[in-house]
Formats: sequence, C-alpha cells, structure tokens
Amino acid sequence: MYQLNYKQLRNLVYLDEAVSQKVEEAKSLDLSFTDKLGDVAPFIKNDMRLIWRNKRTKTVFLMSFLFLFYGLIFFTQKTYREMPAMLMFASLFVTGGFALNYGQFIPAWDSAHYKMLMSQSFKYRKFLESKWILMVFMTSFLYLLSFPYLYFGIDIFLMITAGAIFNIGFNSLFLLFAGSFNRKRIDLNKSGFGNTQGTSATQFLIILPLMVFPMLVFWLFDKFVGGNSGYIVVASIGIISLLCKKYALNLIEKQYIKNKYVMINAFGKEA
Repeated sequence: MYQLNYKQLRNLVYLDEAVSQKVEEAKSLDLSFTDKLGDVAPFIKNDMRLIWRNKRTKTVFLMSFLFLFYGLIFFTQKTYREMPAMLMFASLFVTGGFALNYGQFIPAWDSAHYKMLMSQSFKYRKFLESKWILMVFMTSFLYLLSFPYLYFGIDIFLMITAGAIFNIGFNSLFLLFAGSFNRKRIDLNKSGFGNTQGTSATQFLIILPLMVFPMLVFWLFDKFVGGNSGYIVVASIGIISLLCKKYALNLIEKQYIKNKYVMINAFGKEA
C-alpha cells in the first residue's frame, strides 16, 4: 500500500495538475473554401455557421432534403398525371425546399444580432448577395440530387428543370424582396417542427407569386398552346429574372435601406 501511495503521489507532484479540469477545444467547420467568393465570403460563413449551430435553421436545412421526395406523392399517382398544374406545383418543391423555407424568413434569421450587424461598416448589397448565393447553391445542389426522377419520364424531369430555373431566377430574388417586410423576431434555439414563431401575413402573401404564378402560367400555355410551351415559359421567366439580377438587387437594396431602422426596432423587441 505504501509503494502504491508513493507512486501515485510522485506522479502528482504538482497538485494543480491533479485538480485541473480538462479543456476541450471547440471544433469549427473549415469554411475556407468560401474565400474564393470575395467580399460576400464573411456573410456566407456566418450564415453557414448560423444554420448548423441552431435548432431551427438546422431543421430547415435538413427538411429541404426531405422535400426532394415530395414529387413522389404526385408523380406516382395517375390522378395527378391529368392535372399538369399540380405536377408543376410538386416540381417547384422538389428543388425549392431550402429556398422557400429559408428565404421567407430573411433577414429574421439574423434578428438576434441585427442591431449589431447594422452598426458595422459594410455594403448592404454584399449582405443580400450572400443570402442569394446560398439559396441558388442549395437549389442547384437539390436539382442535381433530383436526377433519379428521370425514371418517371423526360416530361417530368423537364418540369423539375423548369421549376429549378424558376426557383433560381425568380423566386430567390422575390424572397429577398419580400424579406424587407419581415418584422418578426425569431428564436433560433427553438425547434423548427411546428414552430410558427416569426410567421406573419407576409409569409402567406408571398406564396401566391412563388407557387400560384408559375402554376397558372404553365397551365395556360400547356392547355392553349401545347407542346413544351409550358416548360419553356416558366423556365424563361427564371432566366429573364436571372439576367435582370443586378437591376433587381439594386431595387431590393434600396428597399432594405429604406426599412433599415424599422426592422432594427422590430427585431429589438422580445419574440
């Protein structure tokens, strides 16, 4: 017993080592690859960290992959085959799960530190572009994952492709514009399942142009013109919107700057 006690004490000559607590270094994501994006890189890094570290944003991110299977509800049913407008509705969701669910709450995701963010010296345009790039990247990635839908035929895949282009071109910019009217603070630590915090009339109103508009356009051209006209027109709206991105972002930036202090005041209130 003496020998055991002696060896133990000898190994613990410095008492501070015996009572010290182990400190583990926090592991952070390596986001250095975003540096290639230039001035928007810091904002994209912040968004990616925010998405992965908080319950609600992580739920939105993971749920976007579940929306990939949304088309199976419609594309496997003969009833919906006779309702092409509903198939376009499903096609928009297949690739637009992230953009629609994340984009409708921009910039409320940053509401907890919005006042601090707005006190920094940076170009508001870069802040908005980072959100746009994130939505476009995720939509493009989800489109690549949707390739197995070719199993249901080229017509279905053309519809998904048209929906992806519409999401990238029109919906991403429209969601940024609609975000300038958000006034509800969001608690990111709360679960995203069944959580309506931060939801207002704005979220319900933006569904009309995002979903009903492309469905209506597709139905009109598919019924009265025929052929592939429905796909072409919906995709063309997305391409035209993408070509007008610079002009659209100028208008959106002005709208955010106009409502800057109103949003700071709104986000400063407890949810």
